[in-house]
Amino acid sequence: MLVLTRKSEQKIVIGNKKKIVITVLKVQGDQVSLGFDADRDTPIYRQELLKEIEAENTGGAVKQSNVDVKSLAQNLQLKTKKHSNPKYLKIKKSDSPQEEDVMAEQTSE
Repeated sequence: MLVLTRKSEQKIVIGNKKKIVITVLKVQGDQVSLGFDADRDTPIYRQELLKEIEAENTGGAVKQSNVDVKSLAQNLQLKTKKHSNPKYLKIKKSDSPQEEDVMAEQTSE
């Protein structure tokens, strides 16, 4: 761990191309106010919030060992064959929440 001592209004720069500039704004008792200047696409989180986000994300993830990919693929193929009709397509219109069967035109090239 790198330990730096900074005074109010002094800065720390992290990175080369995508720089993150950390400025010590004020020190009051045992609290330090920091300012972060970074690109908009660089997320900056407090550690306790990042842990919560990671916990939520891993809770919804499926562990690879629990998934039988081969049988999943076979089931998808069976469902596709069972419900597909070459003359009709399921179309969802943007102004309607329901799908409609629409006659598909066959074209020859």
